[in-house]
Amino acid sequence: MAKVTKAFRGVPYGAVYPVEYPAGAEIPAELEAGAAALGVLDEVHTKDMSVADLKAALDTQGIAYEASAKKSDLQKLLDSAV
Repeated sequence: MAKVTKAFRGVPYGAVYPVEYPAGAEIPAELEAGAAALGVLDEVHTKDMSVADLKAALDTQGIAYEASAKKSDLQKLLDSAV
Protein backbone atom coordinates (compact mmCIF):
# COMPACT_ATOMS: atom_id res chain seq x y z
CA MET A 1 0.00 0.00 0.00
CA ALA A 2 1.20 3.46 -0.88
CA LYS A 3 0.46 6.76 0.82
CA VAL A 4 -1.11 9.85 -0.68
CA THR A 5 0.38 13.32 -0.30
CA LYS A 6 -2.99 15.10 -0.58
CA ALA A 7 -6.58 14.15 0.17
CA PHE A 8 -7.82 11.58 -2.35
CA ARG A 9 -11.18 9.99 -3.02
CA GLY A 10 -11.52 6.54 -4.58
CA VAL A 11 -13.74 3.47 -4.67
CA PRO A 12 -11.84 0.40 -3.43
CA TYR A 13 -12.78 -3.09 -4.62
CA GLY A 14 -15.95 -4.30 -2.95
CA ALA A 15 -17.16 -0.82 -2.04
CA VAL A 16 -20.13 0.92 -3.58
CA TYR A 17 -19.36 4.49 -2.53
CA PRO A 18 -16.11 6.48 -2.68
CA VAL A 19 -13.87 6.59 0.37
CA GLU A 20 -12.08 9.81 1.32
CA TYR A 21 -8.41 9.22 2.13
CA PRO A 22 -6.73 12.13 3.97
CA ALA A 23 -3.18 13.24 3.20
CA GLY A 24 -0.69 10.68 4.54
CA ALA A 25 -3.20 7.82 4.49
CA GLU A 26 -2.41 4.46 2.94
CA ILE A 27 -4.59 3.56 -0.03
CA PRO A 28 -5.36 0.12 -1.46
CA ALA A 29 -3.19 -1.12 -4.35
CA GLU A 30 -6.11 -0.95 -6.78
CA LEU A 31 -6.31 2.84 -6.30
CA GLU A 32 -2.61 3.58 -6.74
CA ALA A 33 -2.77 4.13 -10.50
CA GLY A 34 -5.52 6.71 -10.12
CA ALA A 35 -3.66 8.50 -7.35
CA ALA A 36 -0.47 8.48 -9.44
CA ALA A 37 -2.35 9.92 -12.43
CA LEU A 38 -3.57 12.79 -10.24
CA GLY A 39 -0.08 13.36 -8.83
CA VAL A 40 -1.05 12.68 -5.22
CA LEU A 41 0.74 9.35 -4.78
CA ASP A 42 3.76 9.36 -2.52
CA GLU A 43 6.81 7.60 -3.95
CA VAL A 44 6.02 3.95 -4.62
CA HIS A 45 8.28 1.56 -2.75
CA THR A 46 7.85 -1.64 -4.72
CA LYS A 47 10.39 -3.48 -2.59
CA ASP A 48 7.92 -3.31 0.31
CA MET A 49 4.99 -4.61 -1.75
CA SER A 50 3.86 -8.24 -1.78
CA VAL A 51 3.52 -10.16 -5.04
CA ALA A 52 -0.27 -9.87 -4.75
CA ASP A 53 -0.04 -6.07 -4.31
CA LEU A 54 2.36 -5.78 -7.25
CA LYS A 55 0.00 -7.78 -9.46
CA ALA A 56 -2.99 -5.71 -8.33
CA ALA A 57 -1.14 -2.48 -9.13
CA LEU A 58 -0.12 -3.82 -12.55
CA ASP A 59 -3.67 -4.99 -13.25
CA THR A 60 -5.02 -1.57 -12.32
CA GLN A 61 -2.67 0.07 -14.80
CA GLY A 62 -3.47 -2.50 -17.50
CA ILE A 63 0.10 -3.78 -17.66
CA ALA A 64 0.45 -7.39 -18.80
CA TYR A 65 2.76 -9.81 -17.01
CA GLU A 66 3.43 -13.53 -16.97
CA ALA A 67 1.41 -15.42 -14.37
CA SER A 68 4.62 -17.10 -13.23
CA ALA A 69 6.62 -13.84 -13.08
CA LYS A 70 8.95 -13.43 -10.12
CA LYS A 71 8.64 -10.57 -7.67
CA SER A 72 11.73 -8.83 -9.08
CA ASP A 73 10.23 -8.91 -12.60
CA LEU A 74 6.93 -7.47 -11.34
CA GLN A 75 8.82 -4.72 -9.48
CA LYS A 76 10.70 -3.74 -12.64
CA LEU A 77 7.48 -3.56 -14.63
CA LEU A 78 5.76 -1.40 -12.03
CA ASP A 79 8.79 0.84 -11.49
CA SER A 80 9.04 1.53 -15.21
CA ALA A 81 5.34 2.42 -15.39
CA VAL A 82 5.16 4.79 -12.43
